[in-house]
Amino acid sequence: MKTKIYSIIAIILTVTMWGLSFLSIKITLNVFGPMTLATLRFLIASIILFVVMKIKEPETKLQREDVKCMSMAGIVGVAIYYCFENYGVKYISSSQASLIIGTIPIFSLIVDSIILKNKLSFNNVIGVLLSIFGIYFIIGGNIRLESNELLGYIFMFGAVFSWVFYNYATKELFEKYSQLAIVFYQIVFGTAVLIPFALFENNNWHLINDVVIYNFLYLAILCSAISYVLYMYALENLGSTVTTLYLNFAPVVTVLGGYFIFNETISKNQMIGVILIVLSVYVVNLKISYYDILKMIKSRRVNKKSYKIDSK
Repeated sequence: MKTKIYSIIAIILTVTMWGLSFLSIKITLNVFGPMTLATLRFLIASIILFVVMKIKEPETKLQREDVKCMSMAGIVGVAIYYCFENYGVKYISSSQASLIIGTIPIFSLIVDSIILKNKLSFNNVIGVLLSIFGIYFIIGGNIRLESNELLGYIFMFGAVFSWVFYNYATKELFEKYSQLAIVFYQIVFGTAVLIPFALFENNNWHLINDVVIYNFLYLAILCSAISYVLYMYALENLGSTVTTLYLNFAPVVTVLGGYFIFNETISKNQMIGVILIVLSVYVVNLKISYYDILKMIKSRRVNKKSYKIDSK
């Protein structure tokens, strides 16, 4: 029970940091190009995690037979995902980008049912539907598909599919490695792939100031190093379906962060969307479903009838 509670706390902290990260990405992209931003933040994260690995797990080594799986997960979950995400945030608002990331649980459930043949429970279906309606209300139903905006949406959905694949590619690694080791090796592989692309990118170095530096450090230390370890801990103990459903909180955090940090107004529709998204996560985690309740009611009626018969 304690493990589940700790895992839920871990994923809530992770989603909070990742939700606010969209605001920081928007700020830092004024200076760094999308590939450069991803490279620098994960380069710093790699150094931090290397030190932690040497202290916590000095004997841990990546086995040759796991290099392919670990590198593939790192390339997709770090290099490709953040390439898509950074370019997406460049062309659309941070709130819109975060909202699309909120669809990851929907695609995860669908992939679960197709690849793993997992039957969707009633709670999962209701949770997905609530999530879809919540995202619709937050967007407001007014998506303008202009050239750059459409490109931004395409990039963000590329990030969504990358993350779904990343979750499945990482699953089998839990049997042999700790969360810390998995995150470290994946970030190293992802960063190695990003570096060549960043070298040919133009950056506005002259625009660097304290605000940009603070937001960059937040992305590098909290969002890239610490939050990844927390996410892996939650993923191992809660499973990919439940864990990714918590990602629905990211747009909620982004919208609230925009309100308190950038003084952005929250409309009535957005508030409805926030409530629906929170409710969707709650419904999916309910141990009892609508069908269970019906069975209980039916069973109770049967028991009452049998009691009347016996009394006669």
